[in-house]
Amino acid sequence: MDKDSLEGLASGATGMLGLGRTAISLHKQVSGSLKLPDIFSICLPSSGTTGKLIVGPGLNPDISKTLKSTPLIINPVSTYPIYTEGDPSDEYFIDVRSIRVAGEQLSFKSSYLSIDKNGVGGTKISTLQNFTALHNSIYKPFARAFVKAAANMRIKSVANAGPFRACFSSDSISKGPFGPRVPDVDLVLPGKDVYWRIIGSNSMVEVDGKTTCLGFVDGGSSPRTSIVIGAHQLEENLLELDLVASQLRFSSSLLVQKKLCSAL
Repeated sequence: MDKDSLEGLASGATGMLGLGRTAISLHKQVSGSLKLPDIFSICLPSSGTTGKLIVGPGLNPDISKTLKSTPLIINPVSTYPIYTEGDPSDEYFIDVRSIRVAGEQLSFKSSYLSIDKNGVGGTKISTLQNFTALHNSIYKPFARAFVKAAANMRIKSVANAGPFRACFSSDSISKGPFGPRVPDVDLVLPGKDVYWRIIGSNSMVEVDGKTTCLGFVDGGSSPRTSIVIGAHQLEENLLELDLVASQLRFSSSLLVQKKLCSAL
């Protein structure tokens, strides 16, 4: 693949694989030819390990029973720059209801979390996005809450770095078995006690030996989608997308279970 085709992708990417809600996507082609239910699982690796892609209902039962579940929802309007009127989006949206930092719910307009009649708003999952992007009106209270909760853990703030607007002294962050010990971030979903927890290994980015930053970025004041969950936040998280039942089953970080994508 020529270099121009890789522009904007994560460092080290050698190509693209289509996994959207389209007839030509890999999972659709494989499941159709093998007469399997349209289900696929994906687990993005962290640095130095290998990931996993499974087409069909092939997860180990011991892993499958640990997954939480939330509905996949369809954005009725395509999110592509060019589309035909009436085309729904072929991306994967979920119904995030609120966000918590260190157990405290953020305060912002809940309407940003809904998809309006023009297809604007809501939350989608995108491996094309390096780091989770939040609408500016969500990002600002999110970053403030994280910095405050980090300060309560005696984590020292430092100057911004690159696209990141909440950075800390690496020396002030202790290391645990699941990465940096920092405030947990929860994406709260429909149902009793259903949330996607983002721990330090997925929330933080080490910029250099001295600086570690919150790996979420400001998506601006008028993004088409309010929350875009990016690849860094998905690393070592197992996702099973069941397009028959319209359900996303997810693990949060496998590190908590002392597992890696490569061992599934």
